[in-house]
Amino acid sequence: MIDQRENQNRVYRLLKNLLTPLLKIVLGLKIINQERFPMEGGVIVAPNHVSNFDPLVVGAASPRQLHFLAKAELFRIPVFSSILRRANSIPLHRRAADRNALVSAIRVLEARHPLLVFPEGTRSKTGELMEGKRGVGMLAANGRVQVLPVHISGTFRILPVLWRTRVVVRFGKPFAIKSFLKLGVSSKELYRKIGEETMNRIKELRDAHHD
Repeated sequence: MIDQRENQNRVYRLLKNLLTPLLKIVLGLKIINQERFPMEGGVIVAPNHVSNFDPLVVGAASPRQLHFLAKAELFRIPVFSSILRRANSIPLHRRAADRNALVSAIRVLEARHPLLVFPEGTRSKTGELMEGKRGVGMLAANGRVQVLPVHISGTFRILPVLWRTRVVVRFGKPFAIKSFLKLGVSSKELYRKIGEETMNRIKELRDAHHD
């Protein structure tokens, strides 16, 4: 059963209802294995990251409303800042450890909502998968939630050839972190291992299918 509080964000629901059919028409958005998305409880949704379009396509592909960590610079843009805040976005200052953003993110997970986190930490400039950072592990461990790996293809260098693009979002199988918590390693190593496992599962999704 979906937490009914997720459906109260009317701005998010309106944006999704507008953007999802548009993305399917313009970008040929295809969604694979959506049924793997956990329909209740907190979960970290962890896709690869190659484009500014990625949050939009994952949000459109997800059956539940997501919460996002978005770079703080975007919140300085008038009007757009208001939309971001109303659409479940949390400002993140990336140059230093942003404790306020991390606390807000963990509260989202504790409230049993899905949180979108890019495990690579930033966009790949080559389109290739990068190393997973410790952030996704830290949030998963502290929030005590499972991680849902996601692979996105087709968004790299999406402009200016929108009409010739085919975007595919593939959901992997969510994995629990209980086994990692029992390893008895330092917090730093624990977070690293969860980030590494997340990227390994995204690679498996990439390698198992070819568009």
